[in-house]
Amino acid sequence: MAGHQAAALDADIYGSGGAVALLETLVRELLGKPAGLFFAKGVTAQLCVLRALAERRGTANVALHPMSHLDLDEANAIERVGGMRAIRLGRTTPFGLAALKAVREPLAAVTIELPLRRAGYLLPPLDELEAISAWCRAQGIPLHFDGARLWEAAAGYGITPAALAAMADSVYVSFYKGLGGLGGAMVVGSEALVDSLAVWKTRYGGNLYTVFPYAISALAGIERHLSRMSAYVHRARTLAMKLAAEPRLIVNPARPHVNAFQLLIQGNPAELAARNRAFAERERIWLFNAFHEPPIAGWSTAEVVIGEAAQEHTDDDAFGWIRSFLAQS
Repeated sequence: MAGHQAAALDADIYGSGGAVALLETLVRELLGKPAGLFFAKGVTAQLCVLRALAERRGTANVALHPMSHLDLDEANAIERVGGMRAIRLGRTTPFGLAALKAVREPLAAVTIELPLRRAGYLLPPLDELEAISAWCRAQGIPLHFDGARLWEAAAGYGITPAALAAMADSVYVSFYKGLGGLGGAMVVGSEALVDSLAVWKTRYGGNLYTVFPYAISALAGIERHLSRMSAYVHRARTLAMKLAAEPRLIVNPARPHVNAFQLLIQGNPAELAARNRAFAERERIWLFNAFHEPPIAGWSTAEVVIGEAAQEHTDDDAFGWIRSFLAQS
């Protein structure tokens, strides 16, 4: 990071100037939006967006998927802290336009997580997403993308990040997942919306005195990884195809939508976590970060995510390690 050209800039003060300003300009250009604001934390970023839209629209109702990060992984912050009312659409796959049209209450916003991680990193079909975008604009309802992995989603669709972001009125992106930054996020959208976020950023305790290390690492991550996203997606698909030949696994989805997918493995999460640690100690290979319970008795879910580190190994390497893990008792 110290060797990056942005390290020579003066440090930002409360997010103003320095590497943060450089990052905000770059990302809003990459996503084709007129304005953008850096946040140290994605939870804060999206709470700010939804509160600002709720005030503008005069309603606290927000359409979201019950498996989305907003609803499943943030300790109910959207309701307990944000004061929103969740209108939950869909179950185990991304919701479509028909589910949205069935809503009979006014909406402050429609939110879509791209990809829907907890469902297997699933993307809605591109034509369905385009239809939702067109409907929201016809109804005057803001469409917000929870794009923590928007860079990966665009590569999965085979379109540019700007083309994907163009479908939404506002977009949140993360810098520490596929881009490998220290942390941090950004919201892009209209100048009026982004201007309205500053006061909420302060109210939610998100206005740190300086965040230049996050910004420098994000700039470096964009330079290093953005052009590789299509290769990461392709690699996930070739590995998934190989793993699908193993009868002791279920690959979900069979053809990954992005650079990540789920593996369903027989056994309970605690047992598999212990086996994973034992495998790592013996082989010096860490396979899975965590195991979760899927809606199939006797099975557990693990995740495979392809990034730069995966390029050091072949699909045959990974297949061999996982088969060895499955044989371990």
